[in-house]
Amino acid sequence: MEKTLALATFVALVLAIPISANSKVKIDTVPSGYAPIDSPTNHETVSLSSFHREVNQETGRARVVAIYTYPDEMAYGPNDDQRGPRSTIVQLPGLTYDAAAHAVVYDSGGTKAVCAAANVYPGLFVHHLKPKNTGACTVTTTLANHAEGTGWDIHRYQAIDAYFEVH
Repeated sequence: MEKTLALATFVALVLAIPISANSKVKIDTVPSGYAPIDSPTNHETVSLSSFHREVNQETGRARVVAIYTYPDEMAYGPNDDQRGPRSTIVQLPGLTYDAAAHAVVYDSGGTKAVCAAANVYPGLFVHHLKPKNTGACTVTTTLANHAEGTGWDIHRYQAIDAYFEVH
């Protein structure tokens, strides 16, 4: 009986410990290389250039935009009909715009953070918002090995996995 009570107490204490506020959500997998249309044999390495948030004031929605680049983008950019690696645009569950606080907030799975403070700029017909990062939420990338089954064999490749992280 004492062992059961001790085990039950231990389990209750473990369950009472708050889970870390850190959260990491995979938002996309993008190719790790890019071949500009002007030079299809030139394989350029892709990396995360920057990220920002977009806000829809009417709906209270917010989304994350991750922008990728490659080393010779400045040289190929104007002449590259493909316009380089595609950006990731994702609307995450739990990422919203709080109009009262003028903030982009992430609240999901027990993790809550203010990701950006939205500065309001007056316009002629409508006010514009420009979310400014607080540093609590970031987008990171890692180079990862992937494998896809074709039904007969397995195709292996490297790609960049992009993550939305709350610190």
